Amino acid sequence: MRISLALLFTVVLQLSAENGYAQRTRISISMSNVSIEQVLNKIEDNSDYVFLYNDKTIQTNRVVTVSNKSGKILDILDDIFQGTNISYTVVDKQIILATKKVDAVTQEVGVQIKGIVKDTQGDPLIGVNVKVKNTSSGTITDIDGRFALQAKKGDQIEVSYVGYTTQVLKISGTQPLSIVLQEDNRVLNEVVVTALGIKKEAKSLSYNVQQINNDEITRVADANFVNNLNGKIAGVTINASASGVGGSSRVVMRGTKSINGNNNALYVVDGIPMIDMTASSTQPTDSYEGAGQTGDPISGINPDDIESISVLSGPSAAALYGSAAANGVVMVTTKKGKEGRTSVTISNNTTFSSPLALPEFQNTYGQSETGSYYSWGTKLNTPSSYDPKDFFQTGLNVTNGASLSTGTDKNQTYLSLGTTNARGIIHNNDYERYNLTFRNVAKMLKDKLTLDMSFMLSSVKEQNMTSQGLYFNPLVSLYLFPAGDDFSKVQAYQRYDAERNLMTQYWPYSTSLALQNPYWTTEHIKMPNHKNRYMATASAKYDFADWVNLTARVKMDRNNERRERKYDAGTNTLFASKYGFYSKSNIENQQVYGELLLNINKYFAANTVNLTANVGANFENNDYQADYFGGKLKSVANLFTFGNVNTTEKNLANQYGYHMKKRAVFASTQIGYKSMAYLDVTARNDWSSTFKGTDTGSFFYPSVGLSGIITDIFHCSTDIMPYMKVRVSYSEVGNSPAVFLAIPTYALVDGVPVTQSRRPNPNLKPERTKSWEAGFNFVFFQNKLRLDASIYNSRTYNQFFERTLSSTTGYKSEVVNGGRVDNKGVELSLRYEDKWGDFGWSSYLTYSLNKNKVVELLRNYEDPYTHELTTLNKIDMGGTSMYKMILTEGGSIGDIYVNTLRTDEHGAIYVHPSDQVVVTQPDVFVKAGNSAPKYNLGWGNTLTYKGVSLGFLFTARVGGIVVSQTQATMDAYGSSKATADARDNGGALVNGRPIGAEDYYTKIGGSGAQGGIGSMYTYSASNIRLSELSLGYNVPINKYVDWIKSMNVSFIGKNLFFLYKKAPFDPELTASTGTYFQGIDMFMSPSLRNLGFSVKVNF
Repeated sequence: MRISLALLFTVVLQLSAENGYAQRTRISISMSNVSIEQVLNKIEDNSDYVFLYNDKTIQTNRVVTVSNKSGKILDILDDIFQGTNISYTVVDKQIILATKKVDAVTQEVGVQIKGIVKDTQGDPLIGVNVKVKNTSSGTITDIDGRFALQAKKGDQIEVSYVGYTTQVLKISGTQPLSIVLQEDNRVLNEVVVTALGIKKEAKSLSYNVQQINNDEITRVADANFVNNLNGKIAGVTINASASGVGGSSRVVMRGTKSINGNNNALYVVDGIPMIDMTASSTQPTDSYEGAGQTGDPISGINPDDIESISVLSGPSAAALYGSAAANGVVMVTTKKGKEGRTSVTISNNTTFSSPLALPEFQNTYGQSETGSYYSWGTKLNTPSSYDPKDFFQTGLNVTNGASLSTGTDKNQTYLSLGTTNARGIIHNNDYERYNLTFRNVAKMLKDKLTLDMSFMLSSVKEQNMTSQGLYFNPLVSLYLFPAGDDFSKVQAYQRYDAERNLMTQYWPYSTSLALQNPYWTTEHIKMPNHKNRYMATASAKYDFADWVNLTARVKMDRNNERRERKYDAGTNTLFASKYGFYSKSNIENQQVYGELLLNINKYFAANTVNLTANVGANFENNDYQADYFGGKLKSVANLFTFGNVNTTEKNLANQYGYHMKKRAVFASTQIGYKSMAYLDVTARNDWSSTFKGTDTGSFFYPSVGLSGIITDIFHCSTDIMPYMKVRVSYSEVGNSPAVFLAIPTYALVDGVPVTQSRRPNPNLKPERTKSWEAGFNFVFFQNKLRLDASIYNSRTYNQFFERTLSSTTGYKSEVVNGGRVDNKGVELSLRYEDKWGDFGWSSYLTYSLNKNKVVELLRNYEDPYTHELTTLNKIDMGGTSMYKMILTEGGSIGDIYVNTLRTDEHGAIYVHPSDQVVVTQPDVFVKAGNSAPKYNLGWGNTLTYKGVSLGFLFTARVGGIVVSQTQATMDAYGSSKATADARDNGGALVNGRPIGAEDYYTKIGGSGAQGGIGSMYTYSASNIRLSELSLGYNVPINKYVDWIKSMNVSFIGKNLFFLYKKAPFDPELTASTGTYFQGIDMFMSPSLRNLGFSVKVNF
């Protein structure tokens, strides 16, 4: 019934626009230096209309030029008869042309002239000056590029806009004007999407907003489009998850700010924040976890549905989104139907994947002894043919898309379908995604009311997405396999058990490190996830006047997820009974968001002062519920049902859920003077249910900014530098605590409630980030070269800490405020674009530098009851046996500490004088560096010649360190190339002298989760790579098939090779997209090299 109503509504909207479609040609009309008669004949040939006129009174031999893409016949007639006394009347399918009698009295009567101003791409231009020449009468275009003013017939109107050639038109009638402004190759004033989805001129902003279009996102396909922002946006550090195709992304803007909170950017789609799914995150935090990962909510969006992306990296830009935007915003604007044209697009991207970086293995030394998994035996007479690379299959990712865009000036519709089917480089690592998107925009009530409705559906199936860890990871036993043994025994991974009448795992080796047959792991341990997501959005905008409107919008975002784990009989009994293991989680998350927004855009004082204001309120309700049940199977092998779970086991079931509410009021005001100086002020007040039980009812935060176009203020524009702008802003952003952090909760253990909990803290306050930024925007050489620069400084106060309490208090802990984290940095973006005949070149360079400092942790916090003082100057955030992330005052978030070998008084490694062995200090940790880069670089280029285009992107991350526990464990087992080289050289070189290789590497390498010396496995994270490559050709198919508008065929590549890398793995890969557990490789799945092709056809 609901579907039927939606379809009926759409049909009604389409019927209301029938007349708009009727008076059109079937094709666009584009003719140069032809007679009016030729144009009329062309219209008759491509429409159902005929012209009636007297050729003695109508001058049909006059030469004109027509370029009309919409096919609107009346628009074409307006163009060719502009400035003449020709009138035309439509009667059924006839258009009658006649001359008008114009008298002096009529000429003096004022009429209202309406029109729209667009650029050459068909996009409306905001703030264009439309003035009656030689008078003071004038106006400016609104957000849709429309204008209205009073003029007299015969008057000339002047249309001017910074960055475009001024046009002068003569008023000859009252027909609506459609004006297309041409760029003047000096300063192009772009319009960008800012907070709340509001479009603003880039020149008016007092903060940094970076925008990229769909082509930059989809040129080289990635299932998670966020990864394609890497290197193209300044101020952002992006790490792709090691879990493979469709995995999550870690996006950090201007450094990590919160010690215990979320530091990832907020995603906003069409002005509305996305659902928060951090509660269902499965990010690993130790050596064992990492199997059964899942993608984040943004990875479920179809990249082909995206029109553009705006990145608001600073708090000033994102302040209107509230506490969730303290870490910056990635704003996604989706496509909608285009006015005046119908187009169908079909696309395909097919890529093939292989491992980009693998450890180096040895194949010249055999097993320590028969049946051993260690490779410290004698040298083989013939090198082994065993190569772990052979285990990987060629990955495949096929993405298909089809979209329909159609519309009139009253109604626009967009519909798309998308599929992504991928297999990873490890067998049974699969990913499928199916997308459906529908959007309809309609105008009614004399164009005063605009309705915008959209529906997005995504269905995602994931299987065996493993990022790292010792458990359920086939790479552990694969990488450590002794080269001297016969790997074909492992390939025969299962044997028939006659007694049980089923196939069970064959693994004739040790089960230490939870080792299992790698083929058994891929074939008989399944971790499927199935996610269905529905997003429905509706908005209504009513224009009270051309300068004020009211917008209301509502969104429902619902995610239903099922996660299962199925371990077949024969799996290591650490994880399953002899019959197997089964578990199932059902996760439901729903967001309901509503917003009311009053928008004002008014010019005063003879159009010298402009006021842009937005006042609104919103609400957001989030419901989360997760139910889990599972355990070892009881009696029937491989029967994966709840009824077969052994209920005598403990911790079989778990439930978790919450209902969170947020309310806010906000306002934004911008005052502009002569379109060259702007003052911005914003304010927001939030109410969050996570503060329940505290004295914090609400929290307020403001921002203020000032910007000025220096070249206009001081009239110093030149051909070399036609444009210069400076800006400065200050902002404060609040951040509420996580759910249940402010109130006591009591867990159930074996059905019995735990009596101790957190002590309520009524004095808990919001985390607060205070930030300022300053920036410059330059344009050089007739808009060919642009330089955008920003410097910023932020301080985050009132961090949340959980301090331990004495058992005598009746509570175990308390959450308190304290601490301060600073971030300061520089963002640079340099862009160049020029064309010489048929050859064109565009290039961009991005640079990002951020310095993070933990100025203060918890200092002298006084207990309000006992008055005891609590100080924390060091916090261990966890890690592995050889690696930890530790916070200290004066340090940085992301500092990595590693354990060490004993050194002598000179700092050299201590070697026992008689035994000639090193001495480990497994419990002595020293700071090795930080996981974050010192700075990031991106250099992208596009070269075009006629229909051929070549694009490439190099990215570099300089600084930072990583630790490889994979390399350490391989060294301990003797499977690495380094151990073979040492044996070939007579021992491992320590202080320039060789010592016994086996003793040395077994000590510093440790054994998986146990032992290992991190200082010996610390590497520079600096790397330079060719991130993207595309070679495309626009096939001139329209010459042969007129119903196909365009066709592009491209060769594409991603992550092709490294120009520089010191680490034994890809240092930009991450097992966790959280704040911590960064820069550590614990048998991470390798990053992927992708090569393939794409085809895109427009009809």
